[in-house]
Amino acid sequence: MRLIARAIAAGRLQTIALGAEHIPTTGPALIVARHYHHFFDGLALFAAMPRHFHILVTLDWVQNVRRRLFMTQMTRLARWPVILRREALTRSNEIGASQHRPLFSLVDVTRYQRKALRESVQLLMEKRVLVVFPEGYPNIDPTYTPKRADEEFLPFKPGFVTIARSSENRLGAPLPIIPTGLRYTLGKRSIAHVSFGRPVYRTNFASSAELISYCEQTVKESSLMSPVKSANAQVI
Repeated sequence: MRLIARAIAAGRLQTIALGAEHIPTTGPALIVARHYHHFFDGLALFAAMPRHFHILVTLDWVQNVRRRLFMTQMTRLARWPVILRREALTRSNEIGASQHRPLFSLVDVTRYQRKALRESVQLLMEKRVLVVFPEGYPNIDPTYTPKRADEEFLPFKPGFVTIARSSENRLGAPLPIIPTGLRYTLGKRSIAHVSFGRPVYRTNFASSAELISYCEQTVKESSLMSPVKSANAQVI
């Protein structure tokens, strides 16, 4: 996956990473990142992340059976947990009702969520790194996004806290959660700025709402700040 990402990004995307030292060299970690670009975010993270990782993704954007089968197989091979967004399915089913049979139904949402939670916890139990995008939608997407402005952010959904809590119950130890900012200079050769924050722990917060608020604000601030030159920055 990393080699494929590098090949695709060559000549199209340069990545500048800051704070990679905050990612534990071993053990499980949960990366909580901004979702800006439907395609470039993954490429930038592959370039910036020193460790192998998995991404929690959605397939509710798939529009035909052949692509659904292909993407399902690819996510299985990569061990990327898959969820479905209820609001995206509602919109898709309403628009496509007169054109074709929807590929997913609202009944599938809960089943996919439970399976994704099990798979996410298992990955963290294996001391792997998992990336989640709590906003649920990127700013730039060829299919649909509720975001209307380049710098718009959506409220963070609480799913990553559920993953952290469930993993900690199995691990018997706190799970490092790393807020991660993403910003771009788009052009013929775009530049991605990835900023990994210091790890935080669920047990350091009085409530889930406080943790969500902190991660949301930290990701937003690191995503909007102007790029700075740093001796620790890595250009990939």
